[in-house]
Amino acid sequence: MEWSLGPGALRPEDVPHLVTVVTDTVAAIVGAAVEPEVGAAALAAPRTGGPGPATVLATGRGASPAAAALANGLAAVRLELDEGHPAAANHPSAHTLPAVLAVAEEVDASGPELLEAAAAAYEVAVRVARGVRLRRVVHPFGTAMACGAAVGVARLRRCDVDTTTQAVLVAAALTPASTQRAANTGATVRNALTGVTAANGVLAVELAAGGTSGDRRALETVYGEVLGESFDAAHLDRDLGSLRYVATGYLKLHACSPWNHAPIEATEALLAAGGFGPGDVDAVEVATYDPATRLDGRDPPTGFAGKHSIPYSVAARIVRRDNGIDAYTDEAAADPVLRALMARVTVVEDPEMTAAVPDVRAARVTVRTRDGRVRTATEDRPPGGPDRPYPAAVIAAKHRSLLARALREEAVDAVLRWCADLPGAASVRGLPTAVGTGS
Repeated sequence: MEWSLGPGALRPEDVPHLVTVVTDTVAAIVGAAVEPEVGAAALAAPRTGGPGPATVLATGRGASPAAAALANGLAAVRLELDEGHPAAANHPSAHTLPAVLAVAEEVDASGPELLEAAAAAYEVAVRVARGVRLRRVVHPFGTAMACGAAVGVARLRRCDVDTTTQAVLVAAALTPASTQRAANTGATVRNALTGVTAANGVLAVELAAGGTSGDRRALETVYGEVLGESFDAAHLDRDLGSLRYVATGYLKLHACSPWNHAPIEATEALLAAGGFGPGDVDAVEVATYDPATRLDGRDPPTGFAGKHSIPYSVAARIVRRDNGIDAYTDEAAADPVLRALMARVTVVEDPEMTAAVPDVRAARVTVRTRDGRVRTATEDRPPGGPDRPYPAAVIAAKHRSLLARALREEAVDAVLRWCADLPGAASVRGLPTAVGTGS
């Protein structure tokens, strides 16, 4: 815990990538502002939590830190275009940055202070999550990430080690029950759990600072017995002197769960080789790792549910040659050609692929066409991670495109400038002006 509050939480060489992560998260939040339930939650934030200094990015209005963290966290994962980390099986920035940003605005932190808190929050979130083996029915959203959010907030509030430790234990105790079924069936409460995690990070520090104490075995009990099958505390400080998880996450271009990405890329390799179209396909088998095998539903009722279905995502690739935002609308999900094709896609576990997780997250796609031919492709390192990054210009275009869903061009420029200026900014309080000029 001492490390997360000290000067070594953010290495200078990791600052550029962290700025990209912050930009990616802010863009995902703002880009989701046009979604009805995101806009409604944003408008409700000042009413439910009271007005305050923290910016609700979908509106540019101020709310209390906890209320803003809730609204922004909910928005961050709505489009499934926010960054993530394979070691966490989760989206660390989406769960922690809304809390860090809200409190940074409240205390008028500098840009470097925000980045240091974001780095500490990210690192703790991944390390706690790395030690968790969740039960199959539990979705990872709203789980171990709360511990990281609490650390980031505690750092900004200049809490001591004892208070921060209690805040982490309290945050773990506040973890909600998140079901995998919610994501697979398109229940958007799954997004709210990200917001709840961020808000609980804020609340946990307030409670701990006021004297509330946590269960000293909260992590191993909540994550290792209640929600999970086991918890390995050794990951909390393993390679702490040399490894920074904040530098090894992935960025996304496909608007769906990352567990779909290797199947999508393997399918694209087969399509690029040519020789078949949607009408030619007799059957598709996707062999992949557990827990990606949880996304095996072949009848998702909505486009949002399709984001959590390998059969849907593979079928969308074959039918549309695209897995962007438009591939996961309700209109796209109603396409009879797509629905007929995904009914012919099966998902099976490859034990060797499961054994390689989280270092390798692979998939093998086998397409059998009606003329009897069989085509197979394997993808073991889908693009977006540090070993196969997308070009910077591609990621920059993604950010601009997301922001442009909700903002005018001058506001897009202002938000991107706010993010880029963080390493030298004397104050983080310019964000409401930026988003407010174009909403």
